[in-house]
Amino acid sequence: MKNNFLKFGICMLAAGTIFCSSIGFHKTVYGTDTKRSEDNSDNGIKESSNEISDTEIKRDPESGINLDSFYISEDNYKENMNNIVMPYIENRMKSGYIDGIDNAKLYYELYNADDAKGNIVISHGYTESLEKYHEMIYYFLKSGYNVFGIEHRGHGRSGSLGVADKSQIYVNSFSDYIEDFKTFMDEVVVPNSNGMELYLYAHSMGGAIGSRFLEVYPQYFSKAVLNAPMMEVDTGNIPDFIAKVVVKAAVAFGQDGKYVIGKKPFSPCYSFDSVGTSSENRWTYINELINENEEIQRGEASYKWTDEAFKVTKEITKKENASKVTIPILLFQAGDDAYVRPGGQNKFAEYAQNCELVKMDNAKHEIYLENDDIQKPYIKQLIEFYNN
Repeated sequence: MKNNFLKFGICMLAAGTIFCSSIGFHKTVYGTDTKRSEDNSDNGIKESSNEISDTEIKRDPESGINLDSFYISEDNYKENMNNIVMPYIENRMKSGYIDGIDNAKLYYELYNADDAKGNIVISHGYTESLEKYHEMIYYFLKSGYNVFGIEHRGHGRSGSLGVADKSQIYVNSFSDYIEDFKTFMDEVVVPNSNGMELYLYAHSMGGAIGSRFLEVYPQYFSKAVLNAPMMEVDTGNIPDFIAKVVVKAAVAFGQDGKYVIGKKPFSPCYSFDSVGTSSENRWTYINELINENEEIQRGEASYKWTDEAFKVTKEITKKENASKVTIPILLFQAGDDAYVRPGGQNKFAEYAQNCELVKMDNAKHEIYLENDDIQKPYIKQLIEFYNN
């Protein structure tokens, strides 16, 4: 036993700097931001430009969007969120809990639109809760869609799975997220869908959950938007195989509940430097919500969660799996994404049978919380996709 721990200690010492500056999952609020890009030319992926004129945004007869009539700009953002968005969505919200795998209590919300024409299901990202999606929920409701959202196990009001502390991100198996999501669909979404089409909106880790769900359970959704989905873990300047070896060694030697080296519990973030959006007003609003609400505060990843992330992204991007996805998909790729790499997204977009890859050249990871110049055409494009 002593020899085993000695070997483990040597392994960790040799690789000790890997995760201090490598694994790209952000710390609670956002995290370290470094620009990455990958050329998608000549790879068979269908791409489109994100250049949309302001005239187009104001009124599009085909989609019926008049986004200017309800768009929430960065100007006076907190005031407009508190006085316009929150009263509107809270009047249409119901919430509750379902039992997930191993009887985990999973929190969900549903929102009823006026004269609904369809349903959108939100799958949130790593360390997140539904609190970050109020603006998006507002846009979906105003566009005529009922909205459903679940807080994934170990996140938000679905409780903690942390081993080192309650803010740590931990999961026994990534398949738990998938099966929880199926339970949510079966027990909440489908019974309340009124027989209308179901559309997926999934971000980052939630994009990994959503895309794997589409591969395993293709019968639920008619369309999907994947926003900067986690399909390849960012290991910084460290080769993937080294990072994977270190993580697997840690799990094998019983360190699965420890934080990845360099990762920490939740601590309040007050600096706009190196975050997942270039919109300071949107970031400040969300950051204040998180800092004031212990229930939704999450830190960083355990070795076990990271190992599961490596495994699921490999499965998602296999040709034999991605090719099973036949529904129309709009996959938004952030050009300035510091948290996930584009390579896995490129593979999935190539192998899935009807996936359009949209490159948002100047966007950071959280496109849905970006500045107006990026976010506004993004909102228009995804709503048009759902409408048409």
